[in-house]
Amino acid sequence: MKEYLRIGELARLFHVDVQTLRLYEEKGLLLPQGREEGSNYRYYKFDQSYSLALIRYLRRLGCPLSEISGFMGQRSFTETCSYLRHQSSNLREQLQELLRLDAVIQTKIAFTEQELENLCVEKISVERLDAIPYIALGNLSEVFSNELFYLYPTLAFYQGEEQSFGAYLIGEVPEASQHSVHEIPAGNYLTGYHAGPYSSIWETFTRMRSATQLPLAEDVICINIIDQFVEVNPQNYITKILIRILDDGGSI
Repeated sequence: MKEYLRIGELARLFHVDVQTLRLYEEKGLLLPQGREEGSNYRYYKFDQSYSLALIRYLRRLGCPLSEISGFMGQRSFTETCSYLRHQSSNLREQLQELLRLDAVIQTKIAFTEQELENLCVEKISVERLDAIPYIALGNLSEVFSNELFYLYPTLAFYQGEEQSFGAYLIGEVPEASQHSVHEIPAGNYLTGYHAGPYSSIWETFTRMRSATQLPLAEDVICINIIDQFVEVNPQNYITKILIRILDDGGSI
């Protein structure tokens, strides 16, 4: 067995790139024993392979480099077990978060596919809708800082010239307890669809209102079906439009 390994040899032994070993050197985790004369290659004692193996093991467990440095310098059996229990707890929390995000993704996909299944862009109809739960996201200057904007279907509320947004709470919503949950009330709604960019959505509002004699609310509610998160071309956006009917009966 060779007593010393060049940096490239050590990298190949662990299936990592040389830049990774240079990063570990920069962080003080794995310092080379010196450099070869002439070639100036870094070299390591073979025994340092065990230190590198520990670093790779801890990185596989998700330990940040800043924690590994302190851990390697003062580890004992008791401290190691305590640290690993702590890291195990962190991994379980990360797992629960990943499962939550996966559930949100699957629910959003199912919602979009269901909406598109029988969609007819030109159709205007009256629908009896159950209450729609949502979390308010604020106006256009506030919406981008809220992660719910990226996870759930977007609601857009048009109130005259004012526009605000919400996250449509489909499926189970564990984080809802951290936010105030609002509801679009159940009732009869004039429903239709807008195909294309949001800049022309007012034309669809007008088309829908002119298609009926029913008394309608001034406010308009939009649900993004196909939006910028799934489609690059604004001409392919699909938005569902809801306008509340002010009484309980009637048809178009």
